[in-house]
Amino acid sequence: MMRRKSFACGVLGAFVLGLLLTGVFALPSAAAEKLVLKVAGISSPEYRGSKSLEAIKEIVEKGTEGRVILDLFPANQLGDYTQVFEEIRRGTIEMGLIFLPSQFDPMLEVGSLPFLASTGEGMQKQLSPGSYVYSIIEESLEKLGVHLLRIYGDGFVGVGLAKQPKNHAKAGGDKDAMIRVAPLAVYKETAEDLGFRTTSIPYADTYSGIQTGVCDGWIGGSSQINYLSFRDVIKYYIPYNCLFDQTAYIVGKKVWEKISPEDRKVLVDAVNAQADKSFADSNAEDLEYQKKLAEAGVEILPITAEEMAAIAEHVRATTWPKLEKTYGKETLEKIRESLQ
Repeated sequence: MMRRKSFACGVLGAFVLGLLLTGVFALPSAAAEKLVLKVAGISSPEYRGSKSLEAIKEIVEKGTEGRVILDLFPANQLGDYTQVFEEIRRGTIEMGLIFLPSQFDPMLEVGSLPFLASTGEGMQKQLSPGSYVYSIIEESLEKLGVHLLRIYGDGFVGVGLAKQPKNHAKAGGDKDAMIRVAPLAVYKETAEDLGFRTTSIPYADTYSGIQTGVCDGWIGGSSQINYLSFRDVIKYYIPYNCLFDQTAYIVGKKVWEKISPEDRKVLVDAVNAQADKSFADSNAEDLEYQKKLAEAGVEILPITAEEMAAIAEHVRATTWPKLEKTYGKETLEKIRESLQ
């Protein structure tokens, strides 16, 4: 009797196994499981960068039929960009649109060289796949265990001032003004080679510093930031287009390898569309907010194309050599060649 029961159980077990193997009675497969990616952003929900992530989320979730889900956390909800970058390396955060922290590798900041280009189209060329600058950033990230999807164009940096500077359009001419700069060599050297004296008071003190005369202005923000945060204390804005703010769409390499080739393509296509759009949007946004600054009573000090070219060449000739210690002479020479 026991043998019959054992035999019956064996036959039943084999039958069920056969059904499982043939898929007639299959359990849910791993392929059908959702891959949820926590995506960290640094800007507020109303800003362009955050909206680009929302657009990517919609396209990816629809295009992968729900196999890949993007869970968005804007406005530094998961930490500042340095913390987020480290967590992406560890795999506790899967993806982000953030600044690239140079403390992990100084070469991650090479896209911030002054006057890599002075137009949005030029910056798009320098910061897109196929350029030498892009390859440097991409390779540096790969060594850190991070995959670069694309670079996002946030916009050019100008100078906002409470007093009218001298020689504002003259290459290297003394501007007779002191401006606040971020505590980074690239900002300090660029501002001083433009002809400004500099101070590195905290960013939080910049508004009151301009208001009380501690400094005459600042460099480090787009026309949008100058309008939204400083229009009440500045009287002049100079669109030097000397530095370009950028963030990067990045994903941890281990997570990247978990995504199927089919779903990777959906994600890459969505990111590419938003990255390309960002550079055009930054141009339009710059002009829009220069107009708003003017309407608010801030005078836009013009620079002709010829004057801009002379300023750019002066800064490349004076500032870039000072940054050789950071980026290497050979690297800077190759970048200069790529500009031609």
